[in-house]
Amino acid sequence: MLIISILALATNTFAQNAEQVFKAAVDKLKAYNNIEIAFDYRMINTAAGIDELMTGTGHLQGDSYKLNIAGQEMICDGSTLWTYMPDSQEVMVSSVDSEDGGSPLSIINSYYDNINAKFLNGNDMSRMSIEVTPKEKDENFNRLVVIIGTKTMELKEVHLFDNNDSEFVYSITKFITNQILPDNFFIFNEEDYPDAEIIDMR
Repeated sequence: MLIISILALATNTFAQNAEQVFKAAVDKLKAYNNIEIAFDYRMINTAAGIDELMTGTGHLQGDSYKLNIAGQEMICDGSTLWTYMPDSQEVMVSSVDSEDGGSPLSIINSYYDNINAKFLNGNDMSRMSIEVTPKEKDENFNRLVVIIGTKTMELKEVHLFDNNDSEFVYSITKFITNQILPDNFFIFNEEDYPDAEIIDMR
């Protein structure tokens, strides 16, 4: 019984440390005024035979963001999302509470409270792998796995697993913080897209 009690205590301490490390990394992200990133994006669904890889760039600031990926430009001011598709010269306008409208930072932050966290096997001295699952069922995602740099406490990779057995992987290749951005940086300006058709789906 003594050995079992010691093992249980050690397991609880390990899980608690994983949660503390994850929250420390999220706190550090939220402390930046803004973030510029470049990343590799991969979508995997083995059952459907999907394994797509593409690159992207973007700026993040709270609930606002600007992303360029797969030939599309997405601009969000926190309440409205504009998606510009140059091939069709169209701009789709939607509310941020619509599908895929949330900021990458807000998605990560949504896992901050009421979670279970644990270290995964295969950690090395330079990287920590932590699996985070919500204690209450999430309608979109069932778990999150983050790779965190041990020295910097910054995210290196984010793996999102949805309820349709798909995995979305973001591998960060560039990370710059606290730049001076124009006040209207995260607002869509129609004058910059004179030939585009605006389609309001709100």
